[in-house]
Amino acid sequence: MGGTKFVVVKLKELIKTVVFAVLGVVILVGLIWFFLSLGNNDSGTYRDGVYHTQVALGSENAMVSVTVDDGKIADVALSEVSESTMVFYPLLQSAADEVCKEVVKTQSLTIQVSEKNAYSAQAILEAVAKSLDEAKK
Repeated sequence: MGGTKFVVVKLKELIKTVVFAVLGVVILVGLIWFFLSLGNNDSGTYRDGVYHTQVALGSENAMVSVTVDDGKIADVALSEVSESTMVFYPLLQSAADEVCKEVVKTQSLTIQVSEKNAYSAQAILEAVAKSLDEAKK
């Protein structure tokens, strides 16, 4: 009799243990899936399309177009700019080119612009921000 041992297993305890083990595995798999898919957002933060915002430059107006492709900023350009606007604001086109290059490269509105284009670049950045607000998902 010295080598025989009896193990008493209660059915309720066994069922509870199995249920909690399965529940733990489901929660663990769910957390792993959540955190792996968190950084895997390839669709970008914006809806695709071309968004236009009008910029008031004194008594003149210009249109800034923001193109979003695959959820990312693809292009920023001036459109519908009158000749008188270009006369009154000669640095507007160079500021738009500089802003376009930096915004597309960094995918952000926090960019560095040259001091000679500060006013024009700020006006364009504000228009880009309005367009991107419209493009947000």
